Amino acid sequence: MKVFLPTFIILTCIVSLVIGNIHWNDKISDAGVSQPGTKQSKEESSKPSPDNEELVKYIGNWPKESKELYNKRLSEGKPFKILMVGSNSLGNEEYNLPDDLADQLNHVYGNTVHVDGLIYDMMSSQFVSQNKQKDLIEAKADLILFEPFTLKDNGNVAIEDSLGNITSVIKDVTAANKETQFILQPPNPLYNATYYPNQVDELEKYAKDNDIPYLNHWSNWPDQESEKMINLLNEDRELPNEKGYKIWSLYLEEFFVKQF
Repeated sequence: MKVFLPTFIILTCIVSLVIGNIHWNDKISDAGVSQPGTKQSKEESSKPSPDNEELVKYIGNWPKESKELYNKRLSEGKPFKILMVGSNSLGNEEYNLPDDLADQLNHVYGNTVHVDGLIYDMMSSQFVSQNKQKDLIEAKADLILFEPFTLKDNGNVAIEDSLGNITSVIKDVTAANKETQFILQPPNPLYNATYYPNQVDELEKYAKDNDIPYLNHWSNWPDQESEKMINLLNEDRELPNEKGYKIWSLYLEEFFVKQF
């Protein structure tokens, strides 16, 4: 009996220590604290999940900075915000490109990408003089797809001033939101126009000279001198009809969703 009692006490102590250690480790694990020998490196913890790895396969056409920011937003668990801005060339109450693009991207990216739109019935000079760029700043978008009122400026604002207004808008927005990137796109083409195509050519040249991505959706439309264009415009032949918007929308979808 003298031998048994000390042995029993020792065994009881050992069992209590083991059970206590298991309970403590479980509490640490539940709290998300790494234990010695199991600490993950920064690289391991920041690796995209399998689901995220599938998503990033579709951003092949995106600008480099936007790709990096999208991955950052994924790791943060926040949506990547795309804001489409421009004149009423972008749409109306019945049909508009921002809503259409939002639906298309939602099918692929789910809630990891959020698309919104701001449409203004004005010229670029009015946009700047009324300080509408504050709307863009307040939106805090990661990427702004900007149609810079080129069609509204046609015949009203000199191309030099129109391009200068683009510079002012981009400068003001990026000064306030350092991570915001811009992509430029032209408004819709017109049937058999004369001076307007030259303005759009200058817009594309401006984008190239300033290293700003440019989405030339005109490549998806028929030749502007073809009567096929008439069937893609509204009765006034100034803005797209639904068929025309579908052509434009398809181009944007193919850009933002690069299938592998």
